[in-house]
Amino acid sequence: MNKVRQFEVDFVKFSAIFFMICIHVYEQLGGYDYKHLLSTSFFRNIVEFLGGPMAAPVFMFAMGMGMVYTSHNSPEEFIKRGWKLLFLGFALNFFRETLLEILGNLILGMDYSFDYISDGFLNIDILHFAGMTFLIVGLMKRAKICTGMMVVIGVLLQAVGMWASRLSFSSVIPRNLLGLLLPTGEKVAFPFTLWCLYPLLGIVFAEYLQKVLDKDRFYRMLILVSVVTVVAFTSALCWIGYDIRYIYALVDNSYYHQTFISVLWIVPFVLIALGLSHFLFGNIEQTKAGKFIGFCSRNLNVIYIIQWLIIAWIVAFLTAFNKTANLCGIEIFLVGLMISAMAIGVTVLWKRIRK
Repeated sequence: MNKVRQFEVDFVKFSAIFFMICIHVYEQLGGYDYKHLLSTSFFRNIVEFLGGPMAAPVFMFAMGMGMVYTSHNSPEEFIKRGWKLLFLGFALNFFRETLLEILGNLILGMDYSFDYISDGFLNIDILHFAGMTFLIVGLMKRAKICTGMMVVIGVLLQAVGMWASRLSFSSVIPRNLLGLLLPTGEKVAFPFTLWCLYPLLGIVFAEYLQKVLDKDRFYRMLILVSVVTVVAFTSALCWIGYDIRYIYALVDNSYYHQTFISVLWIVPFVLIALGLSHFLFGNIEQTKAGKFIGFCSRNLNVIYIIQWLIIAWIVAFLTAFNKTANLCGIEIFLVGLMISAMAIGVTVLWKRIRK
């Protein structure tokens, strides 16, 4: 029985940390017009795929699995953690955006000419999504809603979110706060309705995994079925003329506006990653490398916050001197690796100070 924390989950989260940081470097320090031009080069397709489907959906799916494996799984504890994550999300917004904008105006005399609230403090990012997930799953657990019904509710919410993507809002504060649930603008990256299926499916997967007697056989079948699903589904989409790049491309916020097609295409990749991690890296769990990977996985939120602060302050420093980075190709991965090391190093220091 698999009742304890599973190392393959830690490993995919650890890998996703690097992919996440690389996509943030690509967005904030790269020299590509990813907002208006669809991915055409091999590099752009690779970085947007790894930083898209293999980053946030992995974290969300793993978060759902963690909800099953955690010992702090009461509705009250979930709801409390949800409020904490929401607070962290808005606190991060303040220190990585609003504070820098204020300092730029006060110290350097910069005129940003945009609203501190709409472009800073009230942005909706993945920490806000995580908070909403714990809040809503906690409320559903309190109402004694079974896991299967949670997924049904998630499907209905996805439909609501897809419909709401056509709405427009002029008022800043209501628009961004409603963005916790619905895709209300470009400053809303992870509205709950469009992304909730990932953690809910993660919950279902973890509950099933706990009952598996032969993990090797289970993951072999899982990889086979997932690969066949990816090949068949991709072929079908291409046959009907659907450009699969829009599932992971950042152009026009396509990636952030998840659809049923997106979820059905991405989830098999997450399952393949879990299976491969089990077979390729499962034997290093008790080694120093395995313990390091477990540490990074358990402290994902701290690493996430620190890497964003590092990137935001780098951008602010360059802006103050009218400079731009315009990183390209391998430079993005190298800078991503450097920031990953810095973020993990600061996290280790932070944990030691707290002790």
